[in-house]
Amino acid sequence: MIPQPLDVATPSSSTLVVLLPGADTQIVGGSARARNLRVATRAGATVVDLKEFLTGSANPLKSLIVIPPSVLIDLTLFSVAIPSATTRLEGASGAWILMGRASDVAGHLEGWQAELDSHGRQGERADVWRADELPRLPAPTDVIFDTSTAAARRHALWSILKRTEKPTDGWVSRHCNRPISRLISFVLLSLGLRASHASALTLIFGLATAIFALRPGYATLVWTGLLFQLASVLDGVDGEMARATLTESEAGAKLDAIVDQLTYVACFVGVTIGWAREGGAGQALFWTAVIAAALVLSLLRGARFVARHAPDASFVFIDRSVRRAARESNQLPLRLAAGGFALLRRDLFSVLFLAVSFFGRRALIPALVGVGVVLANVTMSAYRRELDAAAVLERG
Repeated sequence: MIPQPLDVATPSSSTLVVLLPGADTQIVGGSARARNLRVATRAGATVVDLKEFLTGSANPLKSLIVIPPSVLIDLTLFSVAIPSATTRLEGASGAWILMGRASDVAGHLEGWQAELDSHGRQGERADVWRADELPRLPAPTDVIFDTSTAAARRHALWSILKRTEKPTDGWVSRHCNRPISRLISFVLLSLGLRASHASALTLIFGLATAIFALRPGYATLVWTGLLFQLASVLDGVDGEMARATLTESEAGAKLDAIVDQLTYVACFVGVTIGWAREGGAGQALFWTAVIAAALVLSLLRGARFVARHAPDASFVFIDRSVRRAARESNQLPLRLAAGGFALLRRDLFSVLFLAVSFFGRRALIPALVGVGVVLANVTMSAYRRELDAAAVLERG
């Protein structure tokens, strides 16, 4: 039965969340209860356990969300209007939660606690018959998830991972890399691993790419391109895992940036050695020394810009600032530079690297890096004011 329209209140810092006791499940790389706690805390809600709520002096006018132990919630739950009368919100998977005013919901929970006190763990099913008596509302898609079975937990994990793409993702990341990286994230999280483990895996593949790069021959160059592309796919896994588990941190962003730069440098050195071993030692050493020096200076310059303006350690912020400056100023050179910067992003650059590897000419890879270094420095020097202003707007 769907009730008539109810008075509603928007969730805020005054919202109470009660996490009902019961058997906890392992999902999304950890405890379902722990993740529900992180979700509610991030939404600004006050989290209490059942006994604390029933013995406390909660404001009866406060909004209340009651979460059974077999339910996993998503952050989008806190954009759902809370009915003023006690209501059972049901998800498509059969999961449900209670919503309403604290004073109204308390009566249902007192009976629930009495069952627990009288019958121990057998009383954990008392919430079912009590909730069945309440009016029901369908929940929006993938707001609450059932975790009572292995199949339900797999569905919940995959649904959460599908929401981990970033708004700054380019076409290659969104349509080519993410479908693969999500599968890898799914496996790693199912194994109970963390985002830091994914960063280590990315670094291993990056170093393996460099090892292939330093060996001469057409086949090894192609393998270098393929492994570099795979490392680019893996580069998105640690971020997906962190966002899925709500464990993002500045330290994690810095680790991701360091792994990126180590991969670039190691592969650049490997390609140079391979070029020299193929008979171009003089040219390889000269141009590599020039480009490497310019690249190091460019990375330091980019790091200063990121440290001064960006909310985290990601160099993608530079690309976002260039694109923002191009939109704000509407200057043709900046619009062209924005297109060039897109090619320097890890996802597109990896595709270019792979394409160049099929030509079998290692000199094209340092040349590609050199063009990127020149473009980056010219843009950041000629449009410094525009980029600073755009960075302020981009950070918000």
